[in-house]
Amino acid sequence: MDEELKGYLQGMEGRITATLIAAMDNRIAAEIRASEERTAALIAAEIGSVHTDMEHRFAHIDARFDSVDARLKLQAGLIQAGARAMARFSKFSESSEERWNELDRQVEAVERKLANGTHGDGKPPA
Repeated sequence: MDEELKGYLQGMEGRITATLIAAMDNRIAAEIRASEERTAALIAAEIGSVHTDMEHRFAHIDARFDSVDARLKLQAGLIQAGARAMARFSKFSESSEERWNELDRQVEAVERKLANGTHGDGKPPA
């Protein structure tokens, strides 16, 4: 083969190789872009699913917190009402004790008068 033909064929081989490589690069790049788009769509769908699931779970947790809050408010009301009742009972018991002590003193005074044989005016009975 002569040198001119050999150079021409090598040039043609280089152009064909470059064209094939460029075509393969374009095809691979297109496949990678398509794969990236599919992956992005799958990730977005999964994130949406997780978001929806979290909203449902948080709604359930909120409902449970509302239930606990209602029970705590009821219990707080009962405790407060019980504390007020205990305060009234304590006040009544203190005043009752004072009244019992006063009544006891009066009974003792009457018993002393009867034991001494006097009436309420300090004079002995006639």
